[in-house]
Amino acid sequence: MPNETVPQADVPVAVVLAELDRVAHQPFESARPIPASANHSEAFFAHERRTVFMQEWICIGRADEFPVAGSYMTHEIADVSILVVRQEGGGLRAFVNACAHRFAHLVASENGTAKKFTCPYHAWTYACDGQLVRAPYMEMKDGFDVSQHKLRSLHLEVWEGFVYVTLAQEPKRTVHERLDKLRTDVVGRFDMACYKTVMRETMVWDANWKNLIENFTESYHVPIAHGKTFAQHNKPLETYVCGDENDWFGYHRAAQPSDTGSGAAHPNNNRLEGEWRRMMVDYCAFPNHLVTLMPDYLWWISVQPKGIGQMTATWGVAVPPEVLADIPEVEFNDWVADFRKYMDVANDEDKALVEALWRGTKSPILPVGTLHPIERNLWQFTRYLSRMCNAAD
Repeated sequence: MPNETVPQADVPVAVVLAELDRVAHQPFESARPIPASANHSEAFFAHERRTVFMQEWICIGRADEFPVAGSYMTHEIADVSILVVRQEGGGLRAFVNACAHRFAHLVASENGTAKKFTCPYHAWTYACDGQLVRAPYMEMKDGFDVSQHKLRSLHLEVWEGFVYVTLAQEPKRTVHERLDKLRTDVVGRFDMACYKTVMRETMVWDANWKNLIENFTESYHVPIAHGKTFAQHNKPLETYVCGDENDWFGYHRAAQPSDTGSGAAHPNNNRLEGEWRRMMVDYCAFPNHLVTLMPDYLWWISVQPKGIGQMTATWGVAVPPEVLADIPEVEFNDWVADFRKYMDVANDEDKALVEALWRGTKSPILPVGTLHPIERNLWQFTRYLSRMCNAAD
């Protein structure tokens, strides 16, 4: 079972926080992995859910997944169902996906297009802007005013084509403030917002959510574990560059040898120059948004915990317009199917590793552990997690 009892399951929050703090304050040269108890303590899981997922900006998808007014998507953040809708004016709005009457789950489908949303319980009906427009028989209640009963709004931002939502009532920093240096120094030249979504999937793995963050934030494993997929780009580990330390994101990058083929810019790409025309960037926008960015596609993942030993990973692939323009319409479905098979193989390669991290860290008796030079982003994530979780009252 994903949440079977293990020795660390009963470790108190204070003990995990102290251990996490000790690891986080080690200099990178002597850094160690995330403490195993942080992946297995039930009390810490509840704590990080409250201090991280209930407070932070969470990526729920791409803006182009809402093509027209009324396009909507439902998603979960820390077991809170949210509803994101494209507005008539072109913007996006986010709401708690619960009726303003007695809080019944409002929209059951994952996505679609609608002009209004009607609660299945008592037919309270809402416009796309969350305003209540119909409440059957409520004229029987003296003084009832539909304008005073609307869906609960949430903060939403779009950054480089990605849609972020937070459950925090008053977020301390905007997404743009947190990630501006990542945009200006690294990813802005790619113009990710122009990439078009071609697939979106959700998978459930038996591991702690942080195990996938650990795996994605380092490429040390790529030449060993991704022989059927990413290792074929032939980027030597010695060429990887890790970004400077930042409180809100971590990244590393490497250029592949070839100027053509998979992983290289299309001849009609006029955004990238020099080695950036064959550059791969892996970044994590803390806490849980993972992106592999290349000149010819990007792959993103948003990780959500389901328990200490189970997580969901919603992922998608987006492709720049010049690449899509080369694919004949009659061949598009087959091209997407082949791409999905490739990503399925890559995910299967990673799943074995991520679930192995979960199984291995169950043990109460482990070596000290260490990090490779290109695992610096994992050290940065550990420091972020410690800062967020230890700052809570």
